[in-house]
Amino acid sequence: MCATSLGDDGSELRPLGPWRAEELPARGREFIGQHNALPDVVTDLESSRSFLQAS
Repeated sequence: MCATSLGDDGSELRPLGPWRAEELPARGREFIGQHNALPDVVTDLESSRSFLQAS
């Protein structure tokens, strides 16, 4: 899978897929919510899977 380095600290930007659905609702909800409406759409595991499968 492709990844883009975000700096010297080892951070990477990678595509999300349905296999990561459990992580999506828990990661950075407050920070992400400042920039987009994703936390309003992805509220639980079921909505996380639906969102990732549609992407």
